[in-house]
Amino acid sequence: MTAVPFRLRRAPGSRENSTPTGPLDRPRLAHGDLILRSAILAAGLTALLLALAPGPLCDPAMAFEVPKDSKLDSTLYKPSAELVRSLLRDEHIRSKIDQEGDLEVTFHGHDVPMDGWIVFDKMDDGSIWNLRFTAPVPSSETGDIDRNGLLRFANNWNRDEIAVKLYVDEDGVLQTEHDLPTQYGLNPQEFLENGIRLYENALGRVVDALAEARGGGGNQSSGPDENPDSNSSTGGANGNQQPQKSTAPPDDEGSGI
Repeated sequence: MTAVPFRLRRAPGSRENSTPTGPLDRPRLAHGDLILRSAILAAGLTALLLALAPGPLCDPAMAFEVPKDSKLDSTLYKPSAELVRSLLRDEHIRSKIDQEGDLEVTFHGHDVPMDGWIVFDKMDDGSIWNLRFTAPVPSSETGDIDRNGLLRFANNWNRDEIAVKLYVDEDGVLQTEHDLPTQYGLNPQEFLENGIRLYENALGRVVDALAEARGGGGNQSSGPDENPDSNSSTGGANGNQQPQKSTAPPDDEGSGI
């Protein structure tokens, strides 16, 4: 019987002692490692963007293009009764805070005092979005002009004027009103120029126009047996009586044309 020769297989050597037979393969990352590396990279980029951001990211970036030299240096303040009182003191106008948190103010149309308010119109969260200047015209300035005459006067005024509006309330009192929006802040110069000064200037022109209406044959007096304005003093600044704070005018009471 003939023996069959065989070769013993060499035991595999360690990887350190083995001779490479081809190009080395780059180690592959597991799927979980890729996800972790992506998350770390995204977090780093987010932190970098937050550090480089010019301001808070609570509001979306505005997409409009700003023309050169169009940005103005203006200072805005959170509107409050204390701030408005301070601004009024600069104009030598006295005011006080009433029980509702609004300001009682004595405005002047030329030399005619008109007791009224600066009402703080607020949103649901309590922030002030508008300053409403309002004051009744004293009966000493409306004279014997009856309700229909005051309605015509208010309509004629509102047809030509933009800022300050007139209307006749349920008591037959001629009311004045002016709005200054402040939802995004109050600029002190804006308040002085387009708030209190604009309003008082308009009150002076209302006084002049009423004097012209009374003296120029524009009176709409009632007949001897009628007295439609007998209760109008309850809403006006007459004598020592405190005028009632005006509300939104009815649609058919001279609020427009």
